[in-house]
This record gives sequence, C-alpha cells and structure tokens, in this order.
Amino acid sequence: MRRRLPALVLIAALAAVAACSADGAEDPTTGTGTTGEGAAECAPGELTTLTDGVLTVGTSVPYEPWYVGEDPTTGEGFESALVYAVAEQLGYEQDQVTWETVTFEQIIAPSIKPFDFAAYQTTITPERAEVVDFSSPYLDTLQGLVVQEAGPYGGATTLAELEGARVGVTAGQTSMPIAEAAWGDAVELVPFDDAGLAMQAMTNDQVDAVVMDVNQAVSASTVYFPDSAVIGTLPEVGETAQIGFVLDIDSVLTDCVSAAVDTLHEDGTIAELSTQWLRTDDIPALS
Repeated sequence: MRRRLPALVLIAALAAVAACSADGAEDPTTGTGTTGEGAAECAPGELTTLTDGVLTVGTSVPYEPWYVGEDPTTGEGFESALVYAVAEQLGYEQDQVTWETVTFEQIIAPSIKPFDFAAYQTTITPERAEVVDFSSPYLDTLQGLVVQEAGPYGGATTLAELEGARVGVTAGQTSMPIAEAAWGDAVELVPFDDAGLAMQAMTNDQVDAVVMDVNQAVSASTVYFPDSAVIGTLPEVGETAQIGFVLDIDSVLTDCVSAAVDTLHEDGTIAELSTQWLRTDDIPALS
C-alpha cells in the first residue's frame, strides 16, 4: 500500500500561510529580517540563545525530503543536515542542538518564539517579515509539473503539450498564479485543498497532472507515488520564491544565522546538500 503524502497534506492544509505559499509574486530581498539594537557578536558557541550553550531549533511535522523519518535530529534530509551545518558555523556541536516541535502558525506568528530559529520551508514574504525575522535565503523554489509516468503526458517536454489537460493545483498557494501564467486558458486548472488530494486524484485519473513545489514533487514521485514523474518546472512569475530560517522579530541572532547561511552558500555546502537530498538538479525548465 502506498503511503499518503503527510507533508503535502500539511502544507496545503495551511493554505495561504503554508511554507511555499503566497498571495502573489514574492520579493525575496524584502523578506530578509534585520536585527535590533545590540546585535550579537557572532563568537562561536557564545551566542545569546534561549539556553546558554544550546541552540534550540524549531520545526513542525518532519517529512521528506526536508527530514527523513519522524526524527529531525538524525541529520538526514535537507533541512536537518543544513541545521547542523549552520550550528557548526555558529560553534555548536551536534549534541548542543535541541529541537522544539511547533506548528507552522507558531513559526510565522507575531509572538515570542520557543526557539532560536526555525527550519520549516518557510517562504520569505514582505508580510511575514513585518512580524518575524528571516535569515538570508538558503533555497530558491520553483514549481514542478508531475504526471503519470506511463500516462499520455509522460513524455511531454513543453507546456504546449499539456493543452487541454486537467491540471491539479493547490488553491491559495504560489502554484496557482504560476500555473495560470504558464497556460492561461489552454488547460483546465482544478483546485484542491491540498496537494496530497491532487496527487491522489491524478492516480485515479481525475486530473492529468499536478503542479507543486518542485522539491516536494520529487519526493512525491519517488517516495509516495512511484508511478509518477516530475517532467519539468514552470516558468517563474515575478521574483523567485525563496525560503529562509525564521527568528523572532529583531532577534540578536539574525545576522549571525544569516552569515552562517552565506558562508555555506559560498563554500558549496548548500549546493551539495541540495544535490544529495532534493535531487532537482537535472529537472528541465518547461517552455
């Protein structure tokens, strides 16, 4: 029996406030938070954290490819591995990192956080940046197109080949305006409350394809729905959506976490982790 898509259901159930959702085009630069007065000196292992000598990281229900299994502490999965890489940059050993289970609403809400920073695929938006801080973005995210591998669109290489198809899209998320821009009236966009339902509808031949975050699409097609395949990414609309770590507004740690992310970009660590866990390097852009 195939496993249901716990992550996809979770993401879409959060609708417009989901980690990869937005009301429209996002400005990845506006979303980056700024620190308040008295920003921390980024001395390794000596940051002003919730608990002295400990780095507390918030996350919600773990799922692939961001986390492997139900334990975020393993260092397996893109965000789990990235958190420990950031912790090392900040001077904390693996056993000095603790994890706090929170809801996505807690992560983005204007409230005091029970974590030093949160790692849960949170899209940077100007609206969210008014109430929380964001680190430098650690990942760009595009929308992927998933089809039945043995179906009529399994060999499609262009958007035009999908004309006349029924395409499942999660209502309220970034995928909807991007799909609308890609096809206009050439396809029938079918809204679903969550991407898991859209994928299930595709396996039942109720829709021909599904648009979703490409990173999650790869996981869906390889782990949860192995008869499906990601055939490409849709053209971007406006600024590329980016995700970053979330911190309390005006956190003294924002600059330090951002510096760690920047270093991991510069030394190639984030690219290596993306190749290892997200496996989207070879997915073509559809035109």
